[in-house]
Amino acid sequence: MNRLSFAGFAGLIRKTEPVLSEAWRSVLQEKQEELTRMFEASGDRAYGVWIQQFMEPVAAYIRSEGFIIKGGFNRNDSIERWGPPEERERCIWYAVKTDDNTPVGTLVLQVYHSHKSFHLPRAPRLLALEATDREAVIEALSRASARIHWDIKEERLPLPEGTAPEPSAWEYAADVSIGDCLAGADEDGQQSGWALDEALSHWGRYGWELVSVVPDGRRVAAFFKRRKLV
Repeated sequence: MNRLSFAGFAGLIRKTEPVLSEAWRSVLQEKQEELTRMFEASGDRAYGVWIQQFMEPVAAYIRSEGFIIKGGFNRNDSIERWGPPEERERCIWYAVKTDDNTPVGTLVLQVYHSHKSFHLPRAPRLLALEATDREAVIEALSRASARIHWDIKEERLPLPEGTAPEPSAWEYAADVSIGDCLAGADEDGQQSGWALDEALSHWGRYGWELVSVVPDGRRVAAFFKRRKLV
């Protein structure tokens, strides 16, 4: 029977990162044209197919370490609500259990993708959550500190041609989760602004300018504008 502390579980996820890196690149290289055509015909379904395929080797590796995990992609076990349309963040979670069905933690796949074309602005990565109950996982992911880590290097991928905005009419977009960056303190008990800096810079990379914020109950909605692409 494989017993594991959360620290050990987090270590397992770090060991799995090279498997993820090899798998997503391999599937993308092999299926790039097919996935691009699929996106043009069916939109975000192409990303689901891509994830479905590259997560199988990741799950197989974790099983080889003596744990139970389902691979693939289940849209119901995911949430997407952060960032501009060119770099939307989706988090997909996978329960990891011992061979006697005891939960040890939740593996989270963090994927950044474009809604404008089949494009990956950042490399996917894995995160470890101690929460295992569905509602607890969703609550944890609603805190920016669970998803944005200043001490983990991000691999940013090249922008597609024509991404930079050109002068024309204005277009607008809203981020209803910007307030997540204000929830909770860092591990050392201090409140810092780096998560908010990262979230706003995320929009700014694509020419979006913050024009207003509006509190909505426990949430804060942020409104952005930029010159519309022609």
